[in-house]
Amino acid sequence: MKIEQLNSFYTGVFDALSQKMASPGLWGAELDAALARRDADFTDTDDLLAALHDVQRVSQIFDAGLENDAAFRATLAAADIPAWKDFGAPPVDISLQHSLAGKLYNAKAGDTGMITLGDGSREIGKWLADKCMAAEISFTVKFAEQNFESLLLNHADEDGIGKLAESHLRQTARVTKTMVARGGLPMNPVVTDQNKENLYKKSIKPFRERVSSGEIFYTLTEIPSRKDAEIDRIPYNDYIKLFFEMCDQPWDRVTRAQAWLIERLNAGKTLRMTNSDGTDIGMSIDGFTFCNSVIAKNVPGSEVFSAPVKTSLNGKIVAKGRFEHNGQIIEDLTLVFKSGRLVDFDAAQGRDAFAEIISVDDGTRYAGEIGIGTNPHLKQHVANGLLVEKIGGSFHIALGAAYTYTQYGGIPVTVNNGNESALHWDITTMLYGKNGRIYLDSAIIMDNGLWLAPELDVLNRGWESVPERERPEYWKTSAGSGKAPAPETPKP
Repeated sequence: MKIEQLNSFYTGVFDALSQKMASPGLWGAELDAALARRDADFTDTDDLLAALHDVQRVSQIFDAGLENDAAFRATLAAADIPAWKDFGAPPVDISLQHSLAGKLYNAKAGDTGMITLGDGSREIGKWLADKCMAAEISFTVKFAEQNFESLLLNHADEDGIGKLAESHLRQTARVTKTMVARGGLPMNPVVTDQNKENLYKKSIKPFRERVSSGEIFYTLTEIPSRKDAEIDRIPYNDYIKLFFEMCDQPWDRVTRAQAWLIERLNAGKTLRMTNSDGTDIGMSIDGFTFCNSVIAKNVPGSEVFSAPVKTSLNGKIVAKGRFEHNGQIIEDLTLVFKSGRLVDFDAAQGRDAFAEIISVDDGTRYAGEIGIGTNPHLKQHVANGLLVEKIGGSFHIALGAAYTYTQYGGIPVTVNNGNESALHWDITTMLYGKNGRIYLDSAIIMDNGLWLAPELDVLNRGWESVPERERPEYWKTSAGSGKAPAPETPKP
């Protein structure tokens, strides 16, 4: 398989790189190596992905205008950022990784796909690429490497950032499906210049709008890293075990329970959440409808989400725990809203970082989403961006942009409250273990983070609520606790 056979986007990449041969700068050897891959015929998927990663990096360096920047080259060398061949895989049996890859695969004949891969996706990435090639799906691969991208933006000027964005828009111009297996936080995250990150996000707004509207259908997972485990103070192997257990829940029952819950939420007018930390926040949901999010888009699920009336939030949110954004840690947030607008805030750690994050634009001062986490297997706060919004017995608001879906899972929805922003950042607040309550039109529907309606029992207890004979074998325990066996290390 030759790279250009995957997708015509790569023809443009190689043509652009060929034009750089006249002035290769400090990256002449890497440029030669990247161009040599144009005529290579790859029989091994691992080698193919390694070549695609090398080509992407060289292309991005030239797009960013950094081919003569000695400081960038020195900083990159010192950062020791892993390439594809250095990417790892979670310490679990390969069958579990392939099972997760199967949940992420969403392409069919006629689609144009994009596979996004980060550290931790070594086996998942090969499985997805092989599946696309076997099905003759046209696709590109995007390697998501937070530190490399941060260094590019930090060293690039405005013109270079614009060209990086243009390349991303070209790559995604015809994409209809994306399959994302990104990694968690790198061990030593590089903090991105906030102004440059904001400029880049604004420049790729057309792509982000296509995703948020549902025009581009995505499935996504984020594999916890050792840094995630360190931040959340959970042993890494335990974290990975928890992650794969979260991926394996009774999803059919969860789907039905959430549909029952959504009927009640859609008929409601107001929501109020309280907890013993001091949270007491109310909002109007009149006119909005909720999405039933299980594992069609995010793996693991699950949540139900919509939007509040933009100007309706009033009260205080006390969100205990650690939150990560752009390599910075913020801890124990207090947010005060009046008529929908964030009018005051504080943090036990990272207050200045939080202030910088919400200075992107005026839309960051409003909530574009209200969500309720429903994964029954996670009952503690974590910082991982994908998992934190799924915590059973929690709710989250997203500061910034509203979703613009008009349908979700084939069902018409109303989730756009008109809030626009370059930011969409979930702030999760625990209710479970915090005497937390949810009131729907003044009626208590959740108490101490547990749903009161028997129809929602699966959202409280997961597999434990399912008759033992119907559980997967490894979920059958005498106590019905749903604990999976210790993870296995893949054999070399």
